[in-house]
Amino acid sequence: PLCLITKKLHMRITLIFGLLVLLMSCQTDVRKTKELNAVHNLATRVLGQENAKRFVFKKIESVSENDEFKIDFTNEKILITGNSNIALVSGLNWYLKYYTNSQISWETKRINLPEKLPIADNPVIRKSPFSYSYYLNYCTFNYSMAFWDWERWEQEIDWMAMNGINLPLAIVGTEAIWKNTLERLDFTEKEINDFIPGPAFNAWWLMGNLEGWGGPVSDKYIDQQLTLQKKILSRMKELGMKPVLPGFYGMVPNVLKEKYLDADIRDQGLWAGGFKRPAFLSPTDTLFTTIANIYYEELKKLFGEVKYFSGDPFHEGGNAHGIDLPKAGENIVYCMRKNFPKSTWVFQGWGGNPTKKLLSNINEKDLLILDLDCDNLPQWEDRKGWSQKPWIWNAVINYGANKGLFGRMDVIAKEPFRALKHEEYSKGLQGIGAMMEGIENNYVMYELLFELKWHNNEIDLDNWISAYTKRRYGKESKNLYEAWQILRNTVYGKKLEINKSQQGTSESILCARPSLEISKVSTWGTSKLYYNPSELLKAWTIFVNEIEEFKDNEGFKHDLLDITRQVLTNYAQDLHGRMVSAYVQNNKKDFEKISDEFLQLIHDQDLLLSSNEHFMLGKWLEDAKKRGTNQSEKDLFEFNARTLITTWSFQNSNLHEYSHREWSGLLSDFYKPRWEMFIDYLKQKSAGKNVQEPDYYSFEKAWTKRKNIFPSKATRNPVEEAERLYRKYHDKIELSYKGITEHNTLYK
Repeated sequence: PLCLITKKLHMRITLIFGLLVLLMSCQTDVRKTKELNAVHNLATRVLGQENAKRFVFKKIESVSENDEFKIDFTNEKILITGNSNIALVSGLNWYLKYYTNSQISWETKRINLPEKLPIADNPVIRKSPFSYSYYLNYCTFNYSMAFWDWERWEQEIDWMAMNGINLPLAIVGTEAIWKNTLERLDFTEKEINDFIPGPAFNAWWLMGNLEGWGGPVSDKYIDQQLTLQKKILSRMKELGMKPVLPGFYGMVPNVLKEKYLDADIRDQGLWAGGFKRPAFLSPTDTLFTTIANIYYEELKKLFGEVKYFSGDPFHEGGNAHGIDLPKAGENIVYCMRKNFPKSTWVFQGWGGNPTKKLLSNINEKDLLILDLDCDNLPQWEDRKGWSQKPWIWNAVINYGANKGLFGRMDVIAKEPFRALKHEEYSKGLQGIGAMMEGIENNYVMYELLFELKWHNNEIDLDNWISAYTKRRYGKESKNLYEAWQILRNTVYGKKLEINKSQQGTSESILCARPSLEISKVSTWGTSKLYYNPSELLKAWTIFVNEIEEFKDNEGFKHDLLDITRQVLTNYAQDLHGRMVSAYVQNNKKDFEKISDEFLQLIHDQDLLLSSNEHFMLGKWLEDAKKRGTNQSEKDLFEFNARTLITTWSFQNSNLHEYSHREWSGLLSDFYKPRWEMFIDYLKQKSAGKNVQEPDYYSFEKAWTKRKNIFPSKATRNPVEEAERLYRKYHDKIELSYKGITEHNTLYK
């Protein structure tokens, strides 16, 4: 009987174990099906339902933590296997790019699937040498994304996934976390409103640079952003991304000092533009742990489990005197991991931060460092590979979302692999990333950067550019390839070396506050050209000559417009120089003639840019107003939008013009009137009148409060405008450059 009981017990245990295994297997199958549904849904959004059915996706297990995919070819369908959803959709994008000459960019979408899908003799296999592809700067959320709705975010997340991005920053909706946290700390509604900024300035709030500027925002708006963030995080996670959310690092409202008199709360002084920084609660104070726990509890209620957090104590200054930095860094991470045990803290490697002391007590498995500006001023060698702690090679490329052709193409194609193969400092390198301040410009740089994820060695740019032009314009063109080689050797930085800093594009003097001498538009920028502008005329000519062949291609039209814009921008420096010379020489006739030409060029530039909504002020302002939840808030958000791209601050500060834009509407209504004020001032001075220089700030401040309407959709044809301007300006510019470059006064 005992044996019989034992046998029956064994059978029951075996049955229960089998059922558990079956249940776990079913759950795994359900999970895999759900994950693959996310991939199929993306393919349907991108390709349409019928075309999406021509692709089969299969998830595989892999011993590698890095993404990998394989593309198998059959006569009927394309089978893409991968070890993650990001790998699968990256495989889809690889096939679209390299086998169908399709391209999805910020400005255009061109899908070219023939009736019979192209095949190759052998499977395509790609394994990434990098664990991470990081994306987004805090600033991007304001300079480009401040007024995005879900439709625009959905497009961006699809693009991110297809370009292999698996570690994106996600700060939308953080206002709700702080509102809930401060309510639990007995803050009044006014105190909360005074802390949370407007929609165009929350990046610098979260980085500890300012509080309240551009606000207050309504509860309804905070709820709206909360809903948007939930959609963003849900989509990111289902596609296999690991979003990075703002963590608590000690940034607190200044008024907290009045509520907790005994706490170690530090005044942080002023930040650029005269802003009073938020206070800093020392992470070694017991109140820090209390507030951190509340913050993370509220975050978890709203957004669920999170694996990555970011935040940088003492970003761009701040007072660290007397703070035990090793213990501070340790407790910042401790509080995060207490609430999210498997989480990692992400630091920005920028301006000397994070310091060695701050990192010294943090386990290297608990942190990740973003070497932010590696295409320009990399830190990884000076910091000895960040002492072998995990880090990511990032490029900034763009500052302030300024318009201008710019990038270090050769640097980006080579430098990450030099770091990857470095004998001493490669151990901690975990990935590549983009931390631009503004997007929707210089698209080629980002397509190149994120393709690095799927290479083990530096990219042959001759071959890559050939393939890029083919998919960008729909077919092979030797002439456009030649034009792109010119672009590579001029605007895209053949002569730009790393560690010889230039912060973004050579700035357009059309956007500068008028002056007799202009060397830059924004405080930290430059208008100096690093290439011979006459060389760009050759690329312009090639594009114009190819109009008949490519006039219906969206990518071609965009690039034709942008090159035309850049040529006119460069020529403005010539006109300005001659206008100033005529004034200094008191040659009234020449001054009148050249100043009229200068103003006409601004007018022509405005007309050109009105042919594409990506270059139009109206779209920016209309998007801002749409995010407001009532008329008062719509007006406030328009003020946010106007202020960010002009005065930036509440006073005449060093931040003015930081986010200048060559946009239709802004040229005609803001920049041109300033130049007219300046030219009129010089004319009066030449006439012997005792006049004061124009008060530009008064004009600018008044402009930020205006409500005049601008078109938000294209009103002209970019091809027709480019042809018109080529006929009007090309020969004039060419002759001018021949005269100027002989005396070597325009470029160095």
